[in-house]
Amino acid sequence: MPDVTEQQARRLIAFATQRMGQVEGNGQCWTLVDNGFRSVGFHKPSATYRWGRVVEQLANARPGDVFQFSNFRVAVRIESADGSWTEATQSRGAPRHTAILESIDANGVATFLESNVNDSFDVQRNRFHVRTADLEEGGDRTTVRVSGSFTIYRPQVSE
Repeated sequence: MPDVTEQQARRLIAFATQRMGQVEGNGQCWTLVDNGFRSVGFHKPSATYRWGRVVEQLANARPGDVFQFSNFRVAVRIESADGSWTEATQSRGAPRHTAILESIDANGVATFLESNVNDSFDVQRNRFHVRTADLEEGGDRTTVRVSGSFTIYRPQVSE
């Protein structure tokens, strides 16, 4: 089966963004993706948490891909030049979480459309790091550590 085109992938993103702030179906993370696939005509493999062809490298991820997280955790520590610091953690998938990639930048900060996160079943747009990094900018040092895993799926269409 062929991969979806970028134009077709935008339809999945549009499906999710049109539901921002609302509960989609039963509010579970996979329901947003499953209902989106049904709405835009993407092929859903029979395996429960499989969403298409596996994309092996994060660098090859593109908007409209589906991330399947498993016990994923991000810890971000920002140290300022004056010696002060802040630290925050986020997690996805205990044990699994499904989200639609909306965008990703060169530093590995991704924007996802997802539901059943942050104590809410509403569809949300959230940004977080998906790879370990050490960044310096304007005297601040940011240390990002990720643990757990994710699989990236490229949706497909029936021929």
